Amino acid sequence: MSTDTNTLHDWEDVVAAVSFDVAASVAHAIQQNSAALAEGFYAVMMADAEAAQFLSNEAVQSRLKPSIQRWMNLLFAGHGSDPVALAALQRQVGDVHARAEIPVGLVSRGMRHLKVRVRELLVRSELNREDLVDAVGYVGGLMDLAFSEMSSAYVRAHEQGARTDETFRLVTAGQNLALERHKQLGALTDWENTVLRALAIGSPLEALPQLRSSAFGLWLQHKAPLMFEAATELATIGDQIQHLDHTLMPLLISNQNQGQGQEGTGVLRDFLASLEEARFVLNTVFDRLVDMEVGRDVLTQLYNRRFLPTILRRELELARNHHNPFAILMIDVDHFKRVNDSHGHETGDRVLQHIAVLLQGQARASDFVFRYGGEEFLAVINEVSAEQAGVVADKIRARIEGSVLTLSDQLSLSVTVSIGLALHDGHPDYRHLINRADQALYEAKRAGRNQVVFAAA
Repeated sequence: MSTDTNTLHDWEDVVAAVSFDVAASVAHAIQQNSAALAEGFYAVMMADAEAAQFLSNEAVQSRLKPSIQRWMNLLFAGHGSDPVALAALQRQVGDVHARAEIPVGLVSRGMRHLKVRVRELLVRSELNREDLVDAVGYVGGLMDLAFSEMSSAYVRAHEQGARTDETFRLVTAGQNLALERHKQLGALTDWENTVLRALAIGSPLEALPQLRSSAFGLWLQHKAPLMFEAATELATIGDQIQHLDHTLMPLLISNQNQGQGQEGTGVLRDFLASLEEARFVLNTVFDRLVDMEVGRDVLTQLYNRRFLPTILRRELELARNHHNPFAILMIDVDHFKRVNDSHGHETGDRVLQHIAVLLQGQARASDFVFRYGGEEFLAVINEVSAEQAGVVADKIRARIEGSVLTLSDQLSLSVTVSIGLALHDGHPDYRHLINRADQALYEAKRAGRNQVVFAAA
């Protein structure tokens, strides 16, 4: 999501309003006191009982305080800063807060504390009165813009996460997307046929409901946004409904009342073309989710990675509230390109299906296994110590190494996997855990493959 032009101009205006010397004085004051500012920020956060649910002392000391120090130094870099990069950084911070489910109100409280502490530093500095006024305005302006961009990103990410959670609930409850597609296309066709039948027999079109008020229109408004993240496509369908209800239907009604032939006017042709466009876009949206039929990847029947945030947010909550340890295994098929090149992509698909079956066989009822992408898989292993997680990972590795996939009477194939293992370390952002497992996987492959490597603590 890019930043709009007005916001970028706001960033530029705040920086341009102060002299190079004032901006440099602010940057120096913050660099010299960044550790104390970070300490105060998280002291305010951790003093709140609500924050304790989301932040651990270990994560704050080892990771979050250094992060906010870097953030402050970048934010107040002065005239050499890039407003596009600054705005992108704030959105990234907002996304992290949303993934960690840190309430935006807590962040706002911490930001207010920072603003006050920086102002106190500037008052004690050697700036003259005029420069001090400029410096305080500069600090307040940048922090307000930063929080505004963070908050917008937080809201977007939170809403997207809520939609994904709802989709997962629908899917796990047995929602059948193929059936839903058939049902909604049928509802759209039913409305179309009602209009065409009324035209054919001369029934008044005024008595018919608008498409927006039909079964399809109501579904599009209330349920489709929960099922799909394709906001652009849904908006396109909404535009077609608006055009049908408020432009084409009134023209059809007018022509009917005046006794004009519909085919001759071209209105009916436009009417049918608009409906066909809505149908095409709706099919496109459903096609995008075809690999999530009953919530699973079509090829392997494992969970689709789209639902990984839903699962990890839940596991982080359980870890916070009940101290349930869990681990992520990032699993990659060794030399998979060689399999495709030597035996063809169909054999490659069979290898992935074979490994998926073996992974499911090793998973307990409480564990989750995902097709992460390409030849990569991801497993969430619940309530395990580091030692237990290592045992599970090595069993998976050995099970796959010892299995044989029969391709024909004359040909069989064996493959191995590399595994990166990361135990949850208290960090509130699940992306941090995934990145650690991914880095460990890279180390496993670099060290020779067919092995398990633990992520660095």
